[in-house]
Amino acid sequence: MTDLHQTLQDMRRPPTLVRAARFAAAGQKPLRQSRHDLLAKEEALNSARLSGAAHYSPTEHISILAALIQLAQNQGNRDAPIKENRPVLVARGGGLEIKSVPIAQINASGIAALRSAI
Repeated sequence: MTDLHQTLQDMRRPPTLVRAARFAAAGQKPLRQSRHDLLAKEEALNSARLSGAAHYSPTEHISILAALIQLAQNQGNRDAPIKENRPVLVARGGGLEIKSVPIAQINASGIAALRSAI
């Protein structure tokens, strides 16, 4: 079975289509379909695009590509090793406590972005 990242890199699609899919992947809810179903639909849509078929839908093509990009990103997040722990101050009762939290958990929470915005 080929890695999804490699499959996406091997695809040759118009730059505008890819940019739109990347933009959509950032804000779209994940589609609940298997990777193989998404790849099959994308291949069918790309064939329709290349042949100039009347039933080709650029909107659907962007949506499917965005879902594939999300799957690849999620696969990358799942495969990433958890790095060392980082001490974090946690409010407990009336005081503060130092707790050890994995860096991956801190990054996933978005707290770094929040702190930089303050």
